[in-house]
Amino acid sequence: QHADATVCDSRSSRVFSLAMARVSYAAAGLLCLALLAGSAAAEDAPVEAAAEPAARRYLLTNIPEANDDIDTVHIFPDYPEGGLPSGQSLKLLLGFRNNGESPVNVTNIAGSVNNPQQHSQYIVNFTVAEYKTVVGPGKEASFEYTFSLDPQLAGHEYAVAFTAFYQDDVEKEMYASTFFNSTVAVLDPVGVFDSQTAFMYLALLGAVVVLAHFGLVASGLHPAVKSALKKVFGGGAKKSKTEKGTGGDHDSNEWLEGTSWTTHGKVGKSRKNK
Repeated sequence: QHADATVCDSRSSRVFSLAMARVSYAAAGLLCLALLAGSAAAEDAPVEAAAEPAARRYLLTNIPEANDDIDTVHIFPDYPEGGLPSGQSLKLLLGFRNNGESPVNVTNIAGSVNNPQQHSQYIVNFTVAEYKTVVGPGKEASFEYTFSLDPQLAGHEYAVAFTAFYQDDVEKEMYASTFFNSTVAVLDPVGVFDSQTAFMYLALLGAVVVLAHFGLVASGLHPAVKSALKKVFGGGAKKSKTEKGTGGDHDSNEWLEGTSWTTHGKVGKSRKNK
């Protein structure tokens, strides 16, 4: 009986050990799951934090309303008549007048090139310029904004827009005025030789010359035209060579007859004869 009890105790201890091992494995599995869940939550947290500033990453994605007390005028001083060349620095001047009773802080000017058929589709966003200039009530100020157009845009028309952002210095409310919003023709860079256009003109000129040649040959007028061209461009030179040095003094001075030179010449000859 004592031996049986010993065997039972050893079996019980083995079962207990196996049960404890299973419990340990289960606990370890739960701990791993908890660690994985914690790491996933830790990875998700920065994404949510970064999503907030992404909504305001560029001023033109959320433009506030304009202030009715603000008047604006603009001009492209170097190109006031329309198209803008690409590949160089361009200037835009903004005239800003505050007709309100509160000072206004002009903070930024931003611009963009958009699809003319779908204005919400941005093609190029220009650099945001920062000013932080306070314009008092009834005062005016001017701002210069510099930008450039990519030469790859040349030869097409795009919707170009520029917006001034400003803040009421008393109420601290933001406003924005889009002072330019129009379709603009982007031109080739100034002073750059357009090889494609030159080749096209040369090809057209060559085609015209070839067609004219075959037309004259077919109509039988080619010899007559060739002869006329020889007379126009070659006849005068041959004649001048033939006449040069063939006449005497009388022939060479024939064109001076009736002038004071001929009278003087005759008097001189008569004196020599005497």
